[in-house]
Amino acid sequence: MWSRAQAMACRALSGMGGCKLRSSQVLVKGASDLVRRYGHEAAGLGPQKGRVRTQWGKVVGLGFACAGGLGLGATVHSRELAKDGDSSFKGAAQEVGGGGLGVTSGLARSAIFYWYALPIYTQYKLTEWWFSGVPFDESEYYWDLLHNRHCGTVEHVCLLLKGFYLKGAQVASTRDDLIPKQYLEFCKRFQDEVPSELATREELEASICSSLGISSVSEVFQWIDEEPVGAASIGVVHRAKLKDGRVVAVKVQFPEIEERFRNDLQTVKRFCSFALPSHMPFLDEIERQFLTEFDYRGEARNLQRIRRSILPSWRRHVYIPYVVEELCTKEVMVMEFLEGTNLVKSLVAQYERFAARQGLTLKELAERNAARGSGARSASVASLALRGAKVLAAQWVAAAADFLANAPRWVFNLTLGLATGRHLEYRRTERPINLARVLDVLMRVHAEEIFRHGIFNADPHPGNIMLLKDGRIGLIDYGQVKELGLEKRLKYAELVVALANGDKEEALACSRRMGLRTKRMNGDVIHRLLCFFHDRDTEDVTEGMNIQQFMDWANAEDPIVELDDDYVLVGRVSLLLRGLGNAFNMKLRVTPYWRREAQRLLNTTY
Repeated sequence: MWSRAQAMACRALSGMGGCKLRSSQVLVKGASDLVRRYGHEAAGLGPQKGRVRTQWGKVVGLGFACAGGLGLGATVHSRELAKDGDSSFKGAAQEVGGGGLGVTSGLARSAIFYWYALPIYTQYKLTEWWFSGVPFDESEYYWDLLHNRHCGTVEHVCLLLKGFYLKGAQVASTRDDLIPKQYLEFCKRFQDEVPSELATREELEASICSSLGISSVSEVFQWIDEEPVGAASIGVVHRAKLKDGRVVAVKVQFPEIEERFRNDLQTVKRFCSFALPSHMPFLDEIERQFLTEFDYRGEARNLQRIRRSILPSWRRHVYIPYVVEELCTKEVMVMEFLEGTNLVKSLVAQYERFAARQGLTLKELAERNAARGSGARSASVASLALRGAKVLAAQWVAAAADFLANAPRWVFNLTLGLATGRHLEYRRTERPINLARVLDVLMRVHAEEIFRHGIFNADPHPGNIMLLKDGRIGLIDYGQVKELGLEKRLKYAELVVALANGDKEEALACSRRMGLRTKRMNGDVIHRLLCFFHDRDTEDVTEGMNIQQFMDWANAEDPIVELDDDYVLVGRVSLLLRGLGNAFNMKLRVTPYWRREAQRLLNTTY
């Protein structure tokens, strides 16, 4: 007998795809699709026509197991909703993609997560089991079917529950090789384009007034833009102008978001404890760091500290906004507004214009380059510097050409132009964005933060990096900042130098001093983990595995049993910076960039 909660959940699920399915049909649809799909293959009717499988027992078992997984999700869903009522879920189905708080009840949020996650997880694990030992190019068609089937559902859940799930999507989008392309598209969009939970102007102003202790926003601001310039997982940012004339960014936290975040984190940790155990050693530190984001006063202090540390030596290349300290509270932060654009959006827009001049779309240009073998290229310190120099030279050549073309126009406009009323337009050739220089600067700035100052931004994802109008790099969002004491910085510096020098034995010795322990203390596994998290993810480390496969392999070979959490987020910085390079076909190693600051710290201390 189906409960009312289950029936409502199924109606919401079936409604997403615009089809009207009965509750029972929703449960068996995933299983029947898999049986039909793999049954066709077994009969020789799929893409692999020459490869006949006769393991019908495996097909039938797979179908029943998938149905069981779907049923388990329904059971968890109905039991948790029965404790809390089903009104939250009913209302949530009408709010997907729009503003408002969405589902706020903790039990309802957990139930919805399990309702969707368990069936999807079951189908992926069964597909992995079915194709174990099969070359990827022979199974890719079926994986794509699975990705296409579920990516819309996962996007739906992120927009339905918002909060932590949007944050997870943002994290997943920081590396193009972390998730399939079907998921990557909407995850990248969530970096700076998510629906605000403050659905109306009145809600926004009420939140600001309540936090700042004022009766009207006009007491502080001349105006606040209607449309947000950005919305993240826990808050929204609006452009505004203070009474003294300064243009600022006002960051406003969503109501009750902290409680929902805490509940969602516990739900995901429980799920990962059985579904993705290889991620558990890192989740505790990630949780602690995420939960520091809910007090904007701490973020304001961190931003000011890093600003004072970095700008004296990097002001020509980097800018960090100042904070209006008297207007910063737990839920509201006011800071300088930076005029510029998101780095990745700027690069994509430039590539689209370049493709258009050749009569191609960006996708067609990428496919053409791939056909020519223009894949990811290794980028050493020297090669990146050379690329940067070439782009800089191209920028100077374009500027010189523009000057020569515009000089006679300038003379005409000031002479005959004034007499005849004619005006010749000046030519301005688009300057190529110097991505190599941007990556080089980002690598060195974060090295200085970590080793010289001991305080660093642990979340340098692409959405937090801007290209400013004056050509500098703008660094924003300091919600996740980590401090490392001198002793731990020294240990980490020793590891960085060892990895940069290719000294495996010294790197293993460093890991022991840093407190890393695994079940079997397998030197090969530990070394590859050290390389992966702190230096590179090249073929010699991953052997062609994607990130999840690599983590599963390492966990199966030699699981981590003890890890100093303070080093987790340093590794995250390395992964994120490399991910930015990977997105534009540059395979980076981090330790050669960081070795100079690491060696400097060791030399000045010992």
